[in-house]
Amino acid sequence: MESEFKSQKQKNQRPPFSSALCLLTFIGSSIGFVGYFLAALFFEKTSELIIKYSSWHSTETISPLYFTLLMALFAFSLTGAIRIWKLHRDGFYLYVFAQLSILFIPVVWIGWQALSATNAIFTTVFLVGYGLNWKVFRK
Repeated sequence: MESEFKSQKQKNQRPPFSSALCLLTFIGSSIGFVGYFLAALFFEKTSELIIKYSSWHSTETISPLYFTLLMALFAFSLTGAIRIWKLHRDGFYLYVFAQLSILFIPVVWIGWQALSATNAIFTTVFLVGYGLNWKVFRK
């Protein structure tokens, strides 16, 4: 009986690597959510900053809706990470959907020059990391 309890406890234990990935995802998705919320809320000031500090001469292709959409996707990413923290497989699916959408929405909205190599690398690393822990997740 005791070994059965111990086996069940080990089965429900999150691997340290998965915990580290989740904590980093909580931080990154929270910062992304707040950042895009503020960008949508203060769109005029955001547009000025984009023009001042980037190679863009105009922000006609983006709108508050663009930032709101990315904010919602970061919320989905955070929700997926919370579900992964609880070892649920549906969290992985939600996280994958959100991260791939965050990666490709700028490309669809703005064009190929909006593809972020850094974002693609981090997305790949985190998806592979979570995928390595697939067998620990419950259905």
